[in-house]
Amino acid sequence: MGKMRRGVTLFVTLAIIAAMLGLVGVVFTYLESARSKAEFKASLIQGDLLYADTKTAIRRLLGKTPKNSTYKTLYETPLPIATLNGEFGMMVHCSPIADRPNIAWLGLGNDRKHPIHFAVAEKIYDHLLQKVDLKNPTLLYEMITDTLKNKRLKRFNILSNINKKKGTITYREFQQVLDAYRFEADDKRVYSIPWRKWFAFGTDLRRIDSNFIRLDVLSVLFDIDMQLIRGSDGFERGDSLKQFLEANGLDTEWYNATGDKEVFVKKHPVDAMRCTVNYSFRDGRYALAFDYINKRVENFEYLGR
Repeated sequence: MGKMRRGVTLFVTLAIIAAMLGLVGVVFTYLESARSKAEFKASLIQGDLLYADTKTAIRRLLGKTPKNSTYKTLYETPLPIATLNGEFGMMVHCSPIADRPNIAWLGLGNDRKHPIHFAVAEKIYDHLLQKVDLKNPTLLYEMITDTLKNKRLKRFNILSNINKKKGTITYREFQQVLDAYRFEADDKRVYSIPWRKWFAFGTDLRRIDSNFIRLDVLSVLFDIDMQLIRGSDGFERGDSLKQFLEANGLDTEWYNATGDKEVFVKKHPVDAMRCTVNYSFRDGRYALAFDYINKRVENFEYLGR
């Protein structure tokens, strides 16, 4: 009988210890979660402060009338920035936004004022689809163009406010179109297309910065072999696109278009870039990003660790 009582007592004791260990585990998990949330909030606040410093630094660097050489330096060389008290430092990397066509131009098919904008966007689109064997490319094109024109959105279960600003669509909004196509056509290959590499999103820019155009976009739009572009007498970003086209006897019709039909900015750089800021805070590395367009900051995004 005594052995049985001791056995029961031991069992109860072990059960209590197990329960206490479980409770301790829950407490530690809660504390770790609270600590992570506190660090997240602190890093977000720090990121907001650094974000303000970054805007000021870029404005000072560009000045009132920035030159091609200034933009080229900013695009090719990461910009180190430190706060005034020297406590925090960060690295800023910017890249041009207007170096490729706007995805919204695909919605200008019936716009008589901007036929070249549509032709440029469609040529890039056709190039992308040649690389991927989609099940129903006609459906995808229909869904994209109808979405850009705010047509038949309910049929594809796409948010009706996707074009909240005329002529713009963010990449996150564009992903809704891709998701709708993926389920409608049962075709996940649509996700393998590098849309952001070839099209600009989230902006209403109507011009391509001719001197900072992406080399692969240049190759496709003007039917130029990449070997010529990368050759000794080729084109580097920051060079004069007009001189390059004329020196090689290439078609300049699209480049020379003016007025509403003008696609390429010729005289000055386009003040439009996407900047990413990387910074250290406590034991972590964090990042944030934003668009700098016409001396205004848009589309701020906290990227976290």
